[in-house]
Amino acid sequence: MSPSGAHLEVWLLTAIEAALAGGAVLRAHWPMPRQVHEKGFRDWVTAADLAAQEAVVAVIRRHDPAHRVLGEEGTSQEEAREAMAQGIVWVVDPLDGTTNFARRLPYFAVSVGLLVEGEPVVGVIYAPLQDMLFTAARGRGAFLNGRPIRVSETERLEQALIGLDWGHRNETREQVLAWLSSLAVRCQTVRAIGSAALGMAYVAAGWLDLYFHLALQPWDVAAAAVLVREAGGQMNRPDGSPWTFRDAEAVVSNGRLDRVVWALLGESSGR
Repeated sequence: MSPSGAHLEVWLLTAIEAALAGGAVLRAHWPMPRQVHEKGFRDWVTAADLAAQEAVVAVIRRHDPAHRVLGEEGTSQEEAREAMAQGIVWVVDPLDGTTNFARRLPYFAVSVGLLVEGEPVVGVIYAPLQDMLFTAARGRGAFLNGRPIRVSETERLEQALIGLDWGHRNETREQVLAWLSSLAVRCQTVRAIGSAALGMAYVAAGWLDLYFHLALQPWDVAAAAVLVREAGGQMNRPDGSPWTFRDAEAVVSNGRLDRVVWALLGESSGR
């Protein structure tokens, strides 16, 4: 199925409404005491995650009751990757950056993406405390609060601002450290974001020149993949080949730093 422009417009409006609804819940929960539960190693969930997901899904169900909805809370990674390949599927992260939220660092977002036959076609990322609404639909460009955004034009690694996130597993963090040993001494500086969706949105907006994550979940990236591509950016595996939703490792860039970055990552990975 190749969605028409009219379909994309309607779906984009639904995604915006859903993300704003989730963001309103997160804003309401922000001043409250935190109820934090561990759902895995270094992996938290709060009452705000669950309440925001309920709000997001309610909006989608009201507009598109026949569409499948996969939310981070209650969906396994394997189930999500399998289901995303067929039909029309909404993929929702109601609170990307749960650790930041739980520790009161104000950098987190709602992510709402739509895939058609495994291809991302609509993406909305909303940072409620900053009231930043990133939106994109395939072939229609990327926007922040209604204004067009593009990736940066940085070409030299020594001028590059690089973002990253750590992942939960020790083995993942060891690989991140190996990459940092090559990149950090050659770039301008490095930032750990705490939200994969925001890290990729920042690349799309031109605020970061490159962002990498070695333990992505489908809901981290469903919306961001549309945003990055529509803003002129690229998403690749660490070896430089095209990234797909089957891949947990991604390097997101402005497309101008790739050659030197692939060489450095190859060295640090022993390739």
